[in-house]
Amino acid sequence: MKTKVKLVAVSIALCVIATGVTGCNNPTYGVHTNMPQDYYEIIDDSYIIGSTIEGCTAEKCETELLDNAGYSTEGRIFYSMSVEAQLCVSDNFKEDTAKEKFTQFSKAVYAKLNEIDKALSSTVASSDVSKFNAAAAGAELKISKITYDVLSVAKSVYELTDGYYNPALYYNVQAYGFGGAETYPHTAAELPKDEIIQKYTLLASHFGEVALSETADENGVNYFVTKPDFTVEVDGKTLAMKLDLGGIGKGYAVDVIDAMFDEYGYEYGYFNFGASSMAVKSHFEQGAYNMGFVDPRSPQRDPYFMTKIRNEKLSTSGDNEQRYFIDGVRYCHIIDPTTGKPIRTGIMSATVIGGSAAEDDALTTAIMAMGKERASNFIKEKLTDRKVVFTCE
Repeated sequence: MKTKVKLVAVSIALCVIATGVTGCNNPTYGVHTNMPQDYYEIIDDSYIIGSTIEGCTAEKCETELLDNAGYSTEGRIFYSMSVEAQLCVSDNFKEDTAKEKFTQFSKAVYAKLNEIDKALSSTVASSDVSKFNAAAAGAELKISKITYDVLSVAKSVYELTDGYYNPALYYNVQAYGFGGAETYPHTAAELPKDEIIQKYTLLASHFGEVALSETADENGVNYFVTKPDFTVEVDGKTLAMKLDLGGIGKGYAVDVIDAMFDEYGYEYGYFNFGASSMAVKSHFEQGAYNMGFVDPRSPQRDPYFMTKIRNEKLSTSGDNEQRYFIDGVRYCHIIDPTTGKPIRTGIMSATVIGGSAAEDDALTTAIMAMGKERASNFIKEKLTDRKVVFTCE
């Protein structure tokens, strides 16, 4: 999932920060949210409230006019984890050291993104994830704190969602042509066989057995991961578990960059990573940003839903960015862990606002896979401290 900078606007794949937008004409779709009605506005008649989910305790974000005369906005675009990352900071750049400070901040952000990418990339041979994927079943590997932290979040959300978030569905994702696969099926005959998908899914179901540990010595703390001692046989090959932490890794990076904003003393701006995860501080004039959620069925990516956001992180998932069609059926990169196949839940997009962006990244994937009823109950019972929106066909 994947930006063009304006002073107070950002155009991205699934969300948009803007000062004014208009709707578009589409078939009718349902919006399901735990936000109280005065927290948001539906701006496209194609979307109607399908249900309001009770239990939200997240605070409403209000606009507050700020007196920051002399402030302006600087931006930088980076490329990391195969997507664009957009950094925007507002400050009084007329002050002598302000631009130098922003340059230092930008360099620090870029360095941190590279560090995270080198730890989590499944395509960099020296990364922790690549070493895990290449290791034999049951192997113990030393990993960086970055990988340890991301795996800790992944395991936590895996348990919270009863396995609906599962980063071990690596082979399933690859089999359907996603996750950097060299090609994808073009006809029904080219789709992976059910018996193979069942084996891949069985292998992924052991993700809960991934074990993390740490030890301390005179040189500091060492971190380790132990791979599940389980394999499957496919086409005469013995396969051990492989992971893809790309999605949750972007959310983790957003959490880290959000903390760096605070370390550098920046109150105003945002960081948008690949349109799937964002850290939003304050707008230097309005306090809150206007956040528009993009219609996942709009070729023009028009927003259909508006809310305000300030000093929060969010993540979003959708079936509209990485997808193809065979015989009129949509196949997307989000895998249902109960079937091992691309989701058929009717959920088109999901956004979670609040808390950790890494958690939100994993949670939106899980919500997409759960389906409307299970997702609504999960949000009501487990996500009362966050603002959640998902759309259904």
